[in-house]
Amino acid sequence: IAHRMKREQKVLDAFQQKNPATLDELLPFVYDDVPQRVHPVARRSLHAHLIKLAREGRAVESAGSWKLTA
Repeated sequence: IAHRMKREQKVLDAFQQKNPATLDELLPFVYDDVPQRVHPVARRSLHAHLIKLAREGRAVESAGSWKLTA
């Protein structure tokens, strides 16, 4: 759980760099600590984080771009 929460914080921090942003724009910020060869799997995990944030009302997706709501 702690690892997931740290990764979620990296998602939130990535929005400080670019907001709104696509998954591919966020990916290098959020997963800068993993080899690029695992980025396809990391992209799915990032999408799951964004869906969670959307369900909590903290993010919204429109036409492939995500942004924080608050």
